[in-house]
Amino acid sequence: MLTSNQPSDLTPISNTAHKRPTKHSQAFATRLASVLQPGDLVWVHDYHLLLVPRMLRNSMHSGAVSGVGGESGGDVVIGLFVHTPFPSSEVFRCLPRRKEILDGMLGANLICFQTYSYTRHFTSTCVRVCGYETTSRGAASASASRGASVVPRGAGGSGGSKATLSANGTGSTRGTSLTRGSKSGVEKYVGIDVQGHVAAVTHCPVGVDAERVARDTLRAGIQPKLEALRALYADKKIIVGRDKLDVVKGVLQKLRAFEKFLHDYPEWQRKVVLIQVTSPALTDSPKLERQVSELVAHINGEYGSLDFIPVHHYHQTLRKDEFYALLSAADLGVITPLRDGMNTTSMEFVIAQERTKRSPLVLSEFMGISQHMADALQVNPWDLGDVAAAMNRGLVMSEQEKASRHAALHKVVTTHTSHTWAAVLAKMLLSQINGQNTARQTPYIPRDRLKELYDNAGKRLFLFDYDGTLTPIVKMPSMALPSLDALAALAKLTSDPNNIVYIVSGRDQAFLEEHLGHFPRLGMSAEHGGFIRSPDSAEWMNFTASLDMGWMEEVAEIFRYYTERTTGSHIEMKKSSITWHYRSTDPEWGQFQCRQCQDLLENNVVPKRPIEVLVGKKNLEVRPIAVNKGEIVKRILYQNPGVEFIFCAGDDKTDEDMFRALLLFPPSSISKATMEPPLSVTLVDNTKEHSDIELAVAPEAVFTTAVGHSSKRTLASWHVTTPEEVVEHMLYLVGETPQGEEVRGYL
Repeated sequence: MLTSNQPSDLTPISNTAHKRPTKHSQAFATRLASVLQPGDLVWVHDYHLLLVPRMLRNSMHSGAVSGVGGESGGDVVIGLFVHTPFPSSEVFRCLPRRKEILDGMLGANLICFQTYSYTRHFTSTCVRVCGYETTSRGAASASASRGASVVPRGAGGSGGSKATLSANGTGSTRGTSLTRGSKSGVEKYVGIDVQGHVAAVTHCPVGVDAERVARDTLRAGIQPKLEALRALYADKKIIVGRDKLDVVKGVLQKLRAFEKFLHDYPEWQRKVVLIQVTSPALTDSPKLERQVSELVAHINGEYGSLDFIPVHHYHQTLRKDEFYALLSAADLGVITPLRDGMNTTSMEFVIAQERTKRSPLVLSEFMGISQHMADALQVNPWDLGDVAAAMNRGLVMSEQEKASRHAALHKVVTTHTSHTWAAVLAKMLLSQINGQNTARQTPYIPRDRLKELYDNAGKRLFLFDYDGTLTPIVKMPSMALPSLDALAALAKLTSDPNNIVYIVSGRDQAFLEEHLGHFPRLGMSAEHGGFIRSPDSAEWMNFTASLDMGWMEEVAEIFRYYTERTTGSHIEMKKSSITWHYRSTDPEWGQFQCRQCQDLLENNVVPKRPIEVLVGKKNLEVRPIAVNKGEIVKRILYQNPGVEFIFCAGDDKTDEDMFRALLLFPPSSISKATMEPPLSVTLVDNTKEHSDIELAVAPEAVFTTAVGHSSKRTLASWHVTTPEEVVEHMLYLVGETPQGEEVRGYL
């Protein structure tokens, strides 16, 4: 059993300390990956193990690629529940390892927090720190009882085991009896898109085991202690607080607020006592202990006497009998942490009060549970006057109001229990498998099989996208320059007369010629199929020459309008399309403006013009309907029917046109495919007749490859994870190994 809740693991203060959480998380991931099977569910808990989801995903993926692990490493469904608050992006971005932590969390299929505000903080942080984009789609719900956020994904089975992983150990249970909801509906979820893998983000508050707590309040030892407390403070009102002695628990602020309460409401002096219990925290804090002791002594010296002490502070861990007797005897509960996730004391207080006074509860608004306990007296713990006023209000509250507020709180606590929380989370995880919008898992490309078919083929065709496929996506498009490994691979491939190699990109002609034009046998297609230059040719063919391009000025005017109002955005004018880039803008504002602009174009321009709007990676592009990468691929293939091997790689939506064009074999066909003359041939070469042709390629020799996560929704048959892996496979085919040079340019 590995534990990750030691202080040295949580506070990175040196390079050595930085390595400890990584080492422990990797140990969890490696051990778990060795026993998991496709279809299993994994449930990771809390901040100690934030790195585990990505590490586990990578371990399963590596096992699937090498053949060591299960058949499909992507078929394991991973859930992550964060019990602690998640800070705003302005706070989180100060961490030196911020991206590593976020990427670790985003390896999960489902990320769940205590409250919506924590979900919002996390989503904003992913957008602002990592530049990832959010999605919002309707998806099938596994249960109609609560909103279960669903992400369309591939599923390797109808369900399997569930492993629950926490900071205190691991466990795995085969064949669980969890059932799927019989009702279905359409739910909205927020997802974070990471290279095609969409992690659902939602919230679900944790509760306590209400039935167990209720039973504990009936323990035989409680009643004598309860009567003793009542006798000891027979003529006094009792305010109870119980917190860990931790800075974020707000004990100092509570004591100062109690002092202000005695000052502002002198009628309560000598009539009320505060019993504050502080249990030891994970780390000793002598300074905080000294401050609390000094403040308690100060209040008792100012408002106490020889026969009366207003503040009773006990720094110890109470036994259950003492704890529930104290909660039951209270006239007012005060739980005011500065920041907290789930606070069990507040819920236990409500249950304990059910059989006694039904006293009110003063609750910090900065707790994860506070939004669900609206009938508590919610306060800002930093506002001492507000807390003092709430204490007074709670003590003078009428019996009718006490009963009304308690009934509402009791219903919340006994309804949203730990059992319902666990059931909802399990259903959410199961919905990742059972969603109606489920996409298949795309397997990792089999390198040895790829090499075998490449070697056996007489004539071969390679089709590569550029951005995100041969080079990583970078902040400025002009900085995305090919690495030396990519250039070496292209040089080797094009030097073989049996290879036909094309770059099919959204880039313009000038960019492609500048960086790749020195390969004479490299074919190029620019502007998403608007122009093409054949191998061993210096002339570009324009497919838009006969099209009506009068729409460009109208679209450019709209783009200029949004550019003026979106700092950091710019327009890229091409001969056949216009692109609005917002990668350098404020991430959330840029995405909002993109959606507004897209809506304007689709509702007011597209219906009147033969154009389509494409949403890319931090850009919005408008192009003619008749021009796309798929038509270019059809033209290339029609002109080269003798190819026996096809490798096509791309990473975004425009590349799906290529994959669609290469769906050559209908289900009824198993060996040969015929091809009709495509529009890109008949419209340009209309001086002669064109007939159907038979292709030489076999189904198993067509490798359409998506760059990104295996759960990415794509028409491709295979996937690789990064552009570097595309280059590695190219080099492997020609018998070379990557040299590991950095990508040229200012990255």
